Amino acid sequence: MLVKDNRGNDPVNPVAIQDKDLGNTGSFRTEIFELCTVCGARFRIGYFGESKDELRIAEELEELPRRLIEILAKDHRREREHKGLIELDI
Repeated sequence: MLVKDNRGNDPVNPVAIQDKDLGNTGSFRTEIFELCTVCGARFRIGYFGESKDELRIAEELEELPRRLIEILAKDHRREREHKGLIELDI
């Protein structure tokens, strides 16, 4: 899913950011919260930039947490730490 940012026609991809790393980012708008089912790390799923009045398709918003959970589970299977910023481009 792509949305436009305030700079014009540049696409902006959805990302997940760990709460502990949120202070290191610029303007970020949160769409959904999600927890890692294994370790409980909390992530915010959303987009960089100012808030837009665009409506999100419900199916697309449901897909983002599923994608994040798959990535987090893979991290645990491979015994690696979660990244602070995870791109969720679908």
